[in-house]
Amino acid sequence: MSDKNFIGMGHNPNPNVPDIPEGFAMALLQEPDARTSFQNLSDEQKTNVIQYIQNNNLTGTDAKNKINNAIKNLNNNSIDFI
Repeated sequence: MSDKNFIGMGHNPNPNVPDIPEGFAMALLQEPDARTSFQNLSDEQKTNVIQYIQNNNLTGTDAKNKINNAIKNLNNNSIDFI
């Protein structure tokens, strides 16, 4: 698997991008269009998406809502949410 296609948790082989949160990885696996869109992002854009999902969550619901928003936008090839 190439660095560009890394999905999951653990030790990301690409040191320029943080590990993908488990919930986001699961959502990407269920949404092929969003996964392709995410894979085609630059390292900086991937990092921004992951930080958007991880930052300022008071509850698990907050994180789920951010994941759903990210997936919805990525399905439309949009990163306007970050």
